Amino acid sequence: MMTHGRSRGGWARLLSLTLATVVVGAPDNASAEPGITGSEVVIGASSAMSGPNAGYGAIARSMDACFSYLNAEDGGVKFGDGLKRKVKLEVLDDAMEPARALQNARRFVSQMQVFAVVGNAGTGANLGVRQYYNSEKMPQMFIGSGGPMFGAKADVETYPWTMPAWLAYNTEAAIYAAFIKEKFPNAKIALLNDDSGGPFFADAFVKSAKSLGLNIVAHEEHTYSEPTINAKISRLANSGADLFVDATTPKFVVQALKQMASIGWKPQHIVWGVGSSIGGVFEPAGVDISKGVYSGQWLKDQSNPAYANDEDVKLYTAKLKQYGKSLNPADQNAAAGWFVCYATKYLFEQMKQPTRQAFMDAARSIKNQKFPLLLDGITLNTSGAEDGYPIESVQISQFDAVKFVPVGGVINYENKTPAYTPLAR
Repeated sequence: MMTHGRSRGGWARLLSLTLATVVVGAPDNASAEPGITGSEVVIGASSAMSGPNAGYGAIARSMDACFSYLNAEDGGVKFGDGLKRKVKLEVLDDAMEPARALQNARRFVSQMQVFAVVGNAGTGANLGVRQYYNSEKMPQMFIGSGGPMFGAKADVETYPWTMPAWLAYNTEAAIYAAFIKEKFPNAKIALLNDDSGGPFFADAFVKSAKSLGLNIVAHEEHTYSEPTINAKISRLANSGADLFVDATTPKFVVQALKQMASIGWKPQHIVWGVGSSIGGVFEPAGVDISKGVYSGQWLKDQSNPAYANDEDVKLYTAKLKQYGKSLNPADQNAAAGWFVCYATKYLFEQMKQPTRQAFMDAARSIKNQKFPLLLDGITLNTSGAEDGYPIESVQISQFDAVKFVPVGGVINYENKTPAYTPLAR
């Protein structure tokens, strides 16, 4: 991984890990696009390696570890055109800020000339660069956001070079609302969301809750720039709510858990998937005060003893420790990066030509594919603009202070993701 960062005061120290010794130069005879030759492909990732959302940097770092493993032990990836290529990952720090993400996009396209960008995290950051990447016909692949617009038919038709990786927020919100209706039908609900992906989740949740006759008694929103959300948590507690839906990023979920414990607020607690990492959230907050949290899962939990002998989890744990030594295998952001690496590997394997269009064609025609670390019963499916949401299934689980314990079976929303219509706010 080649990691480039810039602090607010200037350029930060350059961190460099080279995944391949071959340098991409001018395209050779086996190459038809920038960033790919007969022996190497260069991809980029714009990631939050600093700032309040730096926890998401584990996605890019895990991708780096995964591709390092594939390069070192498999000699790279065998593409659909029959050539084996090593994968080089270039990472630029955007701190999940849209302006910096756009600067990075321009560098990836004009200066670094990568083949594709993969695993970029953050709804706002990805929205801010979507038009640019599409105008340049640069794949913006498997982005780390549940923003419903990224998979909606009209948006896929307008922005065909962009594809999400996560469960869409409107799907997740509808599933949580249905879960509350079934398990806690008389709950007084408090809702918290950030101001990036959170508003999309919140709008969908409010709409679903209203249709089911659920009672939302308080709603707060925060910005990433706020140093603390303690006052907002206290206001939600004072509303009398006995169920808390928490849709924010890991740093702020940790703050929420600690403040709830401090003031003695003990509602039923649902945390959306992107904020429910054991290693990245519950352990830093304290597993004792995190006990009982519900969340929707689609990746296997490395800390769950039930997966102790799971071959995918064993390989992930061993190779992450070997090639990504500072990463915690229990961090679901690291697990997500590993999953994205293998999903990208699959697309490379389907490419009959070394072109960006062939890469996107493969991405738009995934059929019931199971990748390492996906829960049993969850597969990736896409079909052009008709189905732009690769993942539409989830397992509701509850944290028992050690692991997530499944509650019921996998909920399959394949081809049933609700249409997203923003509510007036």
